[in-house]
Amino acid sequence: MLVALPYHSAHAVIYQYTDEKGTIHFTNVSVAKGKKYRRVAEPGETTPQAKPSPRQVAAPAAAQSAVTSTNIPSAYLESINTACDRHGVDPALVHAIMKVESDFNPQALSRKGAMGLMQLMPQTAVDMNVRNSFDPEENIYGGVKYLRYLLDRYEGNVSLALAAYNSGETAVKRWGTIPPFPETQNYVQRIMKLYHGSGTTNGTSPRYTVYTGYGEDGAVMFTDNPSNCKNKSLKKKAISYY
Repeated sequence: MLVALPYHSAHAVIYQYTDEKGTIHFTNVSVAKGKKYRRVAEPGETTPQAKPSPRQVAAPAAAQSAVTSTNIPSAYLESINTACDRHGVDPALVHAIMKVESDFNPQALSRKGAMGLMQLMPQTAVDMNVRNSFDPEENIYGGVKYLRYLLDRYEGNVSLALAAYNSGETAVKRWGTIPPFPETQNYVQRIMKLYHGSGTTNGTSPRYTVYTGYGEDGAVMFTDNPSNCKNKSLKKKAISYY
């Protein structure tokens, strides 16, 4: 996927269109005649924030403050909880990621093309079936689904999943651990501090969600990823861990 993301005006209209090859483009300049396009951000909305490459800026003071249910925009809480229930992800972790990635700005836009609340890269958005990354609900569902994939890939190791979310799976594979990039290490530390420290939403130890049910043979089944157990009746349990 190729994304055009010029950034000039603080009040630019952002257009999305698909070319004849099926490539999705984002641009804030006039769209060529004959192309089908739609606005994904308009003047007066929260404006896109250009951020230094590859994904994030140095930690603002606000990013170190507690992330609680009282300072997360209420419009996003239901979507976060629904997506986390579906994929077995701790909402507190998503809150921390969203705080660091975009500070809850649904129109956040990085110079590398990362978009929206959870700063989805264009190819990640395609892989997660997200058509409009500036739509909060789509972005949240895609971001949580991708996070679930990374947690599964790294066998529940949250730090490695976060490192891959920031620097990519290739970098984590190359180093076999959190890559020695200052940005990535700072990113992981900031999120883990919010997640495990004063930034957890419930003010207690982080909670890990598991689901219980019965397999076709009647055996008791436990899973942390309910999306892999479709058409089964599962009950959710939250377990604190240290």
